[in-house]
Amino acid sequence: MKKLVFSIVTVSALALAGCGGTDKATKAEVKTSGHGNTTPVKSKTEAAQIKMLAAQFPTEPAKNVVATSVSVTEMLDIVGITPVGIPSTTHKLPDNFTAIPKIGSAVEPDVEKIASLNPDLVIGSESIKDSIDKKISQINLKGAYLPTDSYPDLKISLEVLGTAFDKENAATTYLTKLQKDEDKIVTSIPDKAAPKVMILFGTGSSFMLMNDTTYVGSLVKTVKAKNIVTETMKTKESYVPLNMEDVTAANPDAILLVSHGDANAALTQFKADVKKNGAWEKLNAFKNDKVQALDYDIFGYASLANATTGLEQLKDILYK
Repeated sequence: MKKLVFSIVTVSALALAGCGGTDKATKAEVKTSGHGNTTPVKSKTEAAQIKMLAAQFPTEPAKNVVATSVSVTEMLDIVGITPVGIPSTTHKLPDNFTAIPKIGSAVEPDVEKIASLNPDLVIGSESIKDSIDKKISQINLKGAYLPTDSYPDLKISLEVLGTAFDKENAATTYLTKLQKDEDKIVTSIPDKAAPKVMILFGTGSSFMLMNDTTYVGSLVKTVKAKNIVTETMKTKESYVPLNMEDVTAANPDAILLVSHGDANAALTQFKADVKKNGAWEKLNAFKNDKVQALDYDIFGYASLANATTGLEQLKDILYK
């Protein structure tokens, strides 16, 4: 069968992902996790990662912080830190951050604007560290970079911010509530076979498959569904070109579409494209009407604030 491989702009994937001192690092040696514990605890690997990430931050908490990532901006609000600059975005930012100066997009921040805010520290997403570092080094600023690609990444990063800004209680309180909500959702999943899921990211003729290491993929994994990229295709890349041979072989039970803008319009267009290729309609997902466009406001970027809602929606979509 002829392979249908589509391309996608890297910036879109980055946008979805959201795009020190020894004392801080030492404080980050924490506790491990699992469903059933309402208090989140950390494995030794996670504790080591938190310690390493916390070492990027100054010993004394920075006073004036610029956030170049929507995900980071949201987490700063969670721990009670108000930045002096935040990214320009179409995503909803915390209401109390409305008047804060905008510094441009997450991938192309305005260096002059950042400099004018006189920050002590710039905090961004680890996935674009090299790009941001190159820009802020021009104005002699240092950056700290946090993983924001997946749901587990965000939990780790919130822990780091709590450590870096002496806001451990705020971070722990939030994560404890988050874990409790997650456990409630997961334990309510019906006792049935886990569905095989394909997650598509993109628009029109530009689609990629999303792995468990992406935000949406990690939420799907949390609700115990099987991602065909991981389970069947055995691929470790976060975003994988769409290949009809692989998709047909995997035969997903459900297809989830993550697309900019109107989810229903994207789904209508996708289904129209599908009719041009008979192989699609033979998939279990189409036979059982399990093709769903996800709400971009909830799933369009890596978000701790939206995670519980996202998990609940995925549970309902995949197990109803």
